Amino acid sequence: MAAVASSSTTPSDPSSSSWPAPPMTYEPRPPAPVRALLPKRIDVADLTPNNLGQLRKLNSVLFPVSYSERFYKDVLDPDVASICKLGLFNDIAVSNVCCRFEADGNDAVKVYIATLGVLAPYRRLGLATALIQHVLKAAGPGSTVELTDKDAPQPAPKKDKNGKEIKPEAVKVQKKVSAVYLHVQTSNDEARAFYEKLGFKVTQTIDSYYRRIQPASAWVLELSA
Repeated sequence: MAAVASSSTTPSDPSSSSWPAPPMTYEPRPPAPVRALLPKRIDVADLTPNNLGQLRKLNSVLFPVSYSERFYKDVLDPDVASICKLGLFNDIAVSNVCCRFEADGNDAVKVYIATLGVLAPYRRLGLATALIQHVLKAAGPGSTVELTDKDAPQPAPKKDKNGKEIKPEAVKVQKKVSAVYLHVQTSNDEARAFYEKLGFKVTQTIDSYYRRIQPASAWVLELSA
């Protein structure tokens, strides 16, 4: 199963945003052809500079938009390491989820599910569920996350006895996760059912969210503490 959500609460032009809004989120899925042919082992793996190329290839197949270099830089930010992952089926990267933190007042953040995708032959095998459950375990509503304090002065680099620069640890701050949310096109009842099964609820309907597809409306699905 593949789900895709936009990068913000307002629609964006893919050419001007590193987190564009793919036009479709779900389509009816036939039974996975690999179900009866292979033993099933699902794992969740970190994104690293070494496997970023796999994410690029997955996105090029899964989503009808191009992601900017900023997008791929953002998903390697240590702050989102726990909520940007590859999904593996028998050690093969066949899915991914990419999320970000958004400020929700001074002391809280929301998790925005920007993209969730699974290659067609591997859908309905539990990969999408495994990825979302991992995100909820790492940064679900009511949990506390430690993030870089963007407003605090960061310590200056130091040098060791050999003159090699040592990168100091960034100043961190703890934030409470108030909710996890995403957008789903209103024609995608399967997407809505998938998230509602996980406890998400429709909190809003935006009439003109998507720019280049019909229907242009989107549901906001949210899981709150």
